[in-house]
Amino acid sequence: MRPIDYLKALGVAVLILALDLACAFAAVWFYSLAIDPGHPRDYYVAAAPAISTISTRIAGPLLFALFIWLFSRHRPDRNASLFAAAVFVFYFLVDGALVAFQGFFVTAVLVSMALKLVGAMAGAWLARSRR
Repeated sequence: MRPIDYLKALGVAVLILALDLACAFAAVWFYSLAIDPGHPRDYYVAAAPAISTISTRIAGPLLFALFIWLFSRHRPDRNASLFAAAVFVFYFLVDGALVAFQGFFVTAVLVSMALKLVGAMAGAWLARSRR
C-alpha cells in the first residue's frame, strides 16, 4: 500500500466510528420512543450502555464490511486485507483514545472489536472476490 492509502484508512476509520456512534444514539432514541417509552431521562441513560453495545455489535461489522468493500472493490493495486487491517487498527486506536483507554480492555469491548474485525475482513474478501 502507498502512504496515501494509510491516510485513507484513517479517514475511513473515523467515518466508521462516527457512523457507529450515530447508530448507537439512534438505537437508544428508538428504544426510548418506540420500545419502552414514558420513563424519565435517567432510566434511558442507565439503559444506554446495554443498548449501544447491542447496536455496535450489529452496525459495526456491517459498516466495516460495507466501507472496506466500497474502498477496495475497484482498487486491484491495493491489498484489500491490508487496507482492512489498517482501517481496523486506526479505528481501535481512535476509539480507545476517545476514552483514554479506560475500561477499554474488557471482554465486552474486545468482543465488539473482534466482530468489527470480522466485518472488515469480510469486506476485504467481498472486494477481492468481485474483481
